[in-house]
Amino acid sequence: MPAKTRWGIVALAVGAGIVAAAHVGKLPPALSALRADLGLSLVAGGWVVSMFSVTGMAVAILAGTVADRVGHWRLVLAGLASLLIGSTLGAFADGGAVLLFSRFLEGLGFISVAVSVPSVILRAAVPGDRRLALGLWGAYMPAGTALMMVASPAVLAIAGWRVLWGAAAALALLWMAAMLVGGRAVPRDRPAGLGRSAIGNIRLSAAQPGTWLLALCFALYTIPWLALMVWLPSFMIETRGIGTAAAATLTALVVAMNVPGNLTAGWLLHRGARHWALIAVAAGVMGLCTLGIFATALPDLLRYALCLVFSLVGGMLPTAVLSGAPVFAPGLGQVGTTNGMLVQGSNTGQVIGPPAVAAAVQAGGNWEAAGILMLAACIAATLAALALRPIERRRPTYDGTD
Repeated sequence: MPAKTRWGIVALAVGAGIVAAAHVGKLPPALSALRADLGLSLVAGGWVVSMFSVTGMAVAILAGTVADRVGHWRLVLAGLASLLIGSTLGAFADGGAVLLFSRFLEGLGFISVAVSVPSVILRAAVPGDRRLALGLWGAYMPAGTALMMVASPAVLAIAGWRVLWGAAAALALLWMAAMLVGGRAVPRDRPAGLGRSAIGNIRLSAAQPGTWLLALCFALYTIPWLALMVWLPSFMIETRGIGTAAAATLTALVVAMNVPGNLTAGWLLHRGARHWALIAVAAGVMGLCTLGIFATALPDLLRYALCLVFSLVGGMLPTAVLSGAPVFAPGLGQVGTTNGMLVQGSNTGQVIGPPAVAAAVQAGGNWEAAGILMLAACIAATLAALALRPIERRRPTYDGTD
């Protein structure tokens, strides 16, 4: 255990997550140009978008178990290398098959980073700082996605999507170099999960009801949050007559509002707040916001303000979930595996959310139907958080050890 928190290591680890998330955020602004250049159909474009989530849904638990056995710092570096290779290959893609394979490699890299970083932070921080440090980690996804969504249009206008892919690859390479240099101070601890087989780690982690409830909360959060982020531009363009560029900018601002929510949750956890309580409050507020976001009787400015509140307060939920891995894991040797279960829950929600909302709108004939589906997911997440309360109260004091 370090004598004091190594904030430089924490910053490198969180930065790796932001770099990984940037590979998610580069696609939405570039999708139209990419489809036109490679001649991709709408369906093929949809698979390019969903490849990250499908990959995560398939391999997240396995990646977490690998991290527990080979070492979390090593897997973060391997994940950045996979992002580098995938983004470079994608920059030279001449068809849909190569691009899909490149996105699969990027998805593997993203998942490797996402399941490994919490354990790196856990080892770098002293017990009194762990909630705060893990709270910072909770902001990696919206921070990286929003930054790339804001930067991408300028790069696309000047140089095209292939240069954007090359820039993302260069970013992964630079951060790999920074981690190789800055990581010399990271103690080469024996991987914590070697005492059990990979299947043993998975079975032990899967036997924890708290982990399943956390993963369920994450999936139920991701369904409405990602659905709103994906469909908000279309909603603005189709129903409010807002231009494409303005809709993209307004959506990026909604995504960015998730970051202060993440950081607020980290601070509240540091001050002693419970994970279940933050999840319940976040899901409850998100549900209330959905009642007005698609209500045609309300003025547009108020409805957009509700989108901002939806993302801001909702941002507390992923931080509460992700920082809960060391709390609800059966031991230090299963933190990566537990985090893999949580990430798998998130990716399951990402796969389900957008098409479910689209189906609801098509079946209902209006966007209000989307609000009903999103409200149902928020109510279910609130109930799951309440079920988590007695389990969390029985957990030992948060110190991240066995």
